[in-house]
Amino acid sequence: MFSGGFKRSGLFGLIGVVVVMVAVALIALNGESGANPKGTLALIFGVVAVFIVILFVLQRSDLNRVAGGDAKAVQRAVAEGGGKVENPTTMEEQQLWAALAVKPIDDEAIRARGSMWDSSRRSQHLGWIVMALIFLTVPSIYLFESFVPLLIGGPLIALAAVYGGIRALMPGGEMDQGYANVGTAMAPLGLEVSERPTVSIETRDATTGRVGPKLQGALVLRGQRHGRAVSVRLGGGEAGARSEVSVGAGSPAFKVKSRDGRVRAADDTPAALAAALADTPNSTRWKKLTIEGGTEGIVVTRKGGDQGDWLCDLWLAERLADAL
Repeated sequence: MFSGGFKRSGLFGLIGVVVVMVAVALIALNGESGANPKGTLALIFGVVAVFIVILFVLQRSDLNRVAGGDAKAVQRAVAEGGGKVENPTTMEEQQLWAALAVKPIDDEAIRARGSMWDSSRRSQHLGWIVMALIFLTVPSIYLFESFVPLLIGGPLIALAAVYGGIRALMPGGEMDQGYANVGTAMAPLGLEVSERPTVSIETRDATTGRVGPKLQGALVLRGQRHGRAVSVRLGGGEAGARSEVSVGAGSPAFKVKSRDGRVRAADDTPAALAAALADTPNSTRWKKLTIEGGTEGIVVTRKGGDQGDWLCDLWLAERLADAL
């Protein structure tokens, strides 16, 4: 239910919300009554504040633990070197990234992977600032019976949000740096960023007129691997996560789909490709997979999937290309 190393904060958030709701209800039912129950309100705000502070602390702890684990896994994978990949579905993303490298993995590529976590930390910092401003503003309105805190805090909250948006979207900002890091991290695999999503401000709700950012397009990586043109398209689908890996190796026309953890050859699949598919290890990671071949190459398309699953698809596409 909760992904990666964020299970602790995710579980605390889920259970904590219920506990806070019950606590707030009990405080409201048993607190002081009257036209101005400031003590009750202060206690309610205090309970909510304690919950949020603990949640933020756990989220930062989880983030640091995941980032540290990723860094150690990368260093270990690089130290172990490449070698032939027998079953990519049993390998962690870091291992598969290092094993599929066609160029030396330098320190710059390793640092680029680590830098991706820094953006998450900066986003957390901004979230803390915004939440602190909200808690300094909203309770003060009720406790001091004045709208002065709103006149001060409201603009500060808006400025913090605007600053976060500008920092992310400005030229050379968080998004640009993030995609630059992706390109550096993927360089050992012989890939570079050739297309990237764009952000536009659009109306999100026609009824209320609410506007917000919308990500459009896909992240596309292209390059040369083992003498073949390779492209990887990540995202870009309106219906959910989607990836497409294309290897420029002309083949007879064929189309197969995964089922029950296996990528089974169809009756008209060429014998060499059918043999390669038969030797492909079964795994639950082969889900919602479609493989098509033709004169322009072999394309592996996946609907959904976790981070790094496209590396498995790259391995499979190149395995089939080698079988031709």
